[in-house]
Amino acid sequence: MGWWWRRQGGRSVSSKFPGDVDYFGRKYPREFTCLNSATFLLNGQDLADWSPEKQGWFLTDYWLVERYRFYIAAVGYLSGAPVKGDYHEYGIFGAHTFRMVLTEAKKHGLDDMTFYAFDSFAGLPEVDSEVRTESWKPGTMAMSEEEFKGLIDAHGIYLDRIRSIKGFYSDSLTPELQRELLATGRKVGLVTLDCDLYQSAVPVLRFLEPLLQEGTLLYVDDYYAGYGGSPRKGVARAVEEFTQATPWKLHPYLNVGWWGKSFICY
Repeated sequence: MGWWWRRQGGRSVSSKFPGDVDYFGRKYPREFTCLNSATFLLNGQDLADWSPEKQGWFLTDYWLVERYRFYIAAVGYLSGAPVKGDYHEYGIFGAHTFRMVLTEAKKHGLDDMTFYAFDSFAGLPEVDSEVRTESWKPGTMAMSEEEFKGLIDAHGIYLDRIRSIKGFYSDSLTPELQRELLATGRKVGLVTLDCDLYQSAVPVLRFLEPLLQEGTLLYVDDYYAGYGGSPRKGVARAVEEFTQATPWKLHPYLNVGWWGKSFICY
C-alpha cells in the first residue's frame, strides 16, 4: 500500500508498507498514500495550491483504502463462515484488488483456493450511450496480460494457483470453460465484478450462475458509478435482471465507498 505516515516529535515520519511509491510509472505523492489523517485536515493555506492532479491522487488513495478495508472483511467472512470456494475477478486493471485478495487469503491460510483473473487485457469494449463517465472509452484501462503477470510474480503469493483468462467476456466466457470449472468440483467463494459496463456484466453473471453457492460473496465495484448513480442502469441493472431471471437471491452485505455494493448469495 505504499507509504504509511505517523506523527512523531512534531514532524512526519514515513515507513514503507510494503512496497515503493509507484503507480504505473508515476510517483505516488506521499501525503496521500493510505490516507493519513492529516490529509483530511488540510486548511485553507494547505489547499492554496490544490490541483486536479492532487485531487486525482487523493481519490485514487481513497478508492484503494476503501477496497482494501472491504477485502479484509470479505476474506475474513469466507474464513469465518466458512465458505469454501475459489476467487473470480472480472476486470483486473492494475491488479490492486487481485493482490489484496491474495494477501488476505494467505493470512487466513486459504491454501486450497484457485484465483481466476478474467480480462480482455485490451481495455474497455465499445461503450453504450448511457454511460456518463467521460474516462470510460473503448480501450481505456488497458493492461497487458504480461504486465499483469509481472505484478503478480513480484507479489509472490499463490503463484501456482493463479489463472488468467484473456478476452472480452462475450467471447471468453464459453460453455466449454464453464463446464471445465464445474468439473473441478469447486464453486466460487468470492467474486469481484469490476467490468464497469452493463454489456460486460450481463455475460459474466450468466456465466457465474451454476458456479455460485449459498454464501458466495459478490462484490459489484461500479454499482453506483458511470450511469449517473442510477441503480436501474449499468451493472446495477445487470444485477437486478440476473436476480429476476434466476433462483438466486442476493442479500445486501457491505457497501464500499460511495460506488460499490456487495451481496451474499442464497
